[in-house]
Amino acid sequence: MATRINYTFTQIEYVLAVHKHGHFAKAAEACHVTQPTLSMQIQKLEEDLGVIIFDRSKKPILLTAAGEKLIEQFKSVLNEAKKIEAIVESGQNTQTTGKLVVGVIPTIAPYLLPGLLKTLEKEAPNLELTIYEMQTDSIIEALNNDEIDVGILATPLKVPKIHELPLYYEPFSVLCKKGHELSRQKKVKNSDLKLDDIWLLQEGHCLRNQMLDVCALKDTKSANRKFSFESGSLETLKSLVETYGGYTLLPAMAVDKLGRQATIVPFDRPIPAREVGLVYRREHYKSDLIQTLADAILQSIPEEIRKIKAKDLDVLPIEP
Repeated sequence: MATRINYTFTQIEYVLAVHKHGHFAKAAEACHVTQPTLSMQIQKLEEDLGVIIFDRSKKPILLTAAGEKLIEQFKSVLNEAKKIEAIVESGQNTQTTGKLVVGVIPTIAPYLLPGLLKTLEKEAPNLELTIYEMQTDSIIEALNNDEIDVGILATPLKVPKIHELPLYYEPFSVLCKKGHELSRQKKVKNSDLKLDDIWLLQEGHCLRNQMLDVCALKDTKSANRKFSFESGSLETLKSLVETYGGYTLLPAMAVDKLGRQATIVPFDRPIPAREVGLVYRREHYKSDLIQTLADAILQSIPEEIRKIKAKDLDVLPIEP
């Protein structure tokens, strides 16, 4: 007869907290318990399992070989337990009720969130959202650490253990100052674009790499320009184009509130574009809430964007 292993979900939560913070005191603070309580529960779990999970001689504290094998199972066990809680909770409520922690990239947040929040307030008033503006890498890390439930970003990422739900496509356009050589064209080809006067986002923004993909360029060091400035905000780039000159690329949702000195020039076919979607860990216990969020996003965006199909576009990849 197999030996029954005893453990509690609280013990698993404590283990995951220590793994995340690499420190018993910080993990205890995050779990709102004293360090002796957390340490005692983890030690009891180790004794019951017959293995040492953490190498306490290391700073920060690291997993042992056995701990490395157990940690993903611990995450799965806790996730399955939360699924049970979610099923019970959903059975007790006739409306969509619950909480979602959401990460959204900066080049989507200011254009999507205002309309999305209005839609959710009307269609899912009992859904509570905590939203963080984060770059793509940070969203993936936060998903893997169970710090957020879902991310809104440019896809496809093709990251292991992450599920993707594509939602809509945003074609790119050229934003330039009136009088710029590109402003005289009815449509722009990728080959028309030069690096010397493009305004780019900072490193770490996936949209930066997509901009360079459109220009068929990977290296900005060869640019011959008087001023060099890279921003974390598309709104800053829009302002630079209008007041100083040059050009940048804008996704469709950002093409609004332009100054009088700026103009938009569309691309010739195939039109470069980005895919926007939701990402979350596979078999997420809040899948119903995530689907509610997806439906609200599609309802909140302009109809002309919702109708755009991938077959009409050159959907750009997301590079690490």
